[in-house]
Amino acid sequence: MPDNLLDKVFNLSTYLRDENLDVQNQELRLDPWTMEYIPELYIASEKLNSQIARLLQIIKDGKAICSIIGDIKSGKSYLLNLLRDGFKESLWKYSTYNKIHILFFDSEEMKDYSLTIFLQKIAEQIFGKTNHSREQIIVELKNYTADNNSLLVLLLDNFRGNLLSSVASDSAKLLKLLKEHFSCIITCNLSEMMILRSGLKEGGSEHLSYSIHLPELSMSEAKELVTKRMSYALNQSNVQIGEIFSERALEAAWVESKGNPWVFISTLSDAYSYSKKKGSKIVTHEAVNSVIDMFSRTPVQGTFEDHDKFIIQQALNNFPYRERQVCEYLIHKDATAKEITLYLYGELPSSEYRSKYMGTKSFLKRLKDKNVVVTKGQEGRSLLFGLNPKMRERLTQSNDKSDPSMTNESKIYVT
Repeated sequence: MPDNLLDKVFNLSTYLRDENLDVQNQELRLDPWTMEYIPELYIASEKLNSQIARLLQIIKDGKAICSIIGDIKSGKSYLLNLLRDGFKESLWKYSTYNKIHILFFDSEEMKDYSLTIFLQKIAEQIFGKTNHSREQIIVELKNYTADNNSLLVLLLDNFRGNLLSSVASDSAKLLKLLKEHFSCIITCNLSEMMILRSGLKEGGSEHLSYSIHLPELSMSEAKELVTKRMSYALNQSNVQIGEIFSERALEAAWVESKGNPWVFISTLSDAYSYSKKKGSKIVTHEAVNSVIDMFSRTPVQGTFEDHDKFIIQQALNNFPYRERQVCEYLIHKDATAKEITLYLYGELPSSEYRSKYMGTKSFLKRLKDKNVVVTKGQEGRSLLFGLNPKMRERLTQSNDKSDPSMTNESKIYVT
C-alpha cells in the first residue's frame, strides 16, 4: 500500500483507480519539537478524502484553477499546507510531467500587490531572479514550461477582498498563457466566494475547474479529533477520552462549534485548563458552558478584516512564528524578556543576543494592540485573547469580592 503523505492522511489509494500508478513507500514526516501542523492530527472524512482525490486528478493534468472554500477557521489553510507538502513529496508520482514546481503564497507576502510583483515572486522561486520585467518573465515562463514539459502549481492562501479579486484575475491570465502547464488552488471564505468568481471572470476564466467545500465535523469525527490530540499531547497511545471529558462535555463543545474543528478544539482546550485549575478530575459540560460564556469565538459582526479573534491558539495562529512562541511560552510560565529570548534562541554572541532581546521586548509592549488582557497572580502570568465584553468587564473589576476567582493577590493589567 502506498505510504506517502497524501495517501496516509487522505487514503487516496481507495479513490484513485489508475493501474499505471507505481507509488513508492515514504515515511510521513513528524517533528514533535516544532510548532508546525502535525498531519496525523488532521481529521479527514470519507467525503473530504474523495474530494482530495478528485482535486489531485485535476491538478496533476494542468489547465486548472480550483478552490478550497469553507467557513472562518474551518481548516482551509491547514489543508492547503498539507497539500503543499504532499504535492512536493509525491505529485510527480501521479503525473507525466518532467518537472513540477509547487509554489505557496499567502497574503502576508503580497501586501503591496501587483501583477508584476506576483510574477517576480514566481520567477524568484523558479529561476532564482527577480530583476526581469513583467513581459520578460511571461516569455520565460511560457518557454520554460513548454520546453521542459513542466507543471507550475500555485497554492494561494488567505487572500481577501480586492486582493483576492486581483490574485484570482491574474491566476486566470496565467492559465490562459500556460494552459496545460499551469494549475492553481485558492482558499476562500464562504462570504467571499462571489469576489473570487468575479476575479476569475475578469481574468478570462468563466468557471472554477473544481471546488472543495470543507465539510463540518460530525460528532464521531469530533471525538476522533480530540482523542488524537489528547493522545499526542499526553504522549499516550491508548487514551481513554471518557476519563478526561464527559460525554455531555464533548456534545456541548460540538454543538457550540457547529462542527468547526478549531472552535471545537479551542473550547475543549479552555475547558480542560479551566477544570485543572479548579482541581476537577474530569471536564464536565458545566465547565464547557462556563468557558463558552466567558470567551467569544464567533466572528466579529460587520467586518471581514478583524474576525479572527478566537481564544488562545486561534489568536496565536495570526501571529508571526516567533511572536506566537513568545505567547505560548508566557501562557504556561511567567518569564522576563531575557528568559524568553534565551528559551527561543539559546546562547548567542552579545551582538546577536541584543537584537533578539530587543525584538522580544518590543513585542511584549505591543501586546496591547492585539486584544489581550494580561493577568498576574500567585500562579504567574496568563494571556487571555478574544475576550467578549462581559468577560473583559469582569476581569477589569479588580478585587471584586463577588467573584471568588479574583483575590487581593491578583493584579489585573488591561492592555
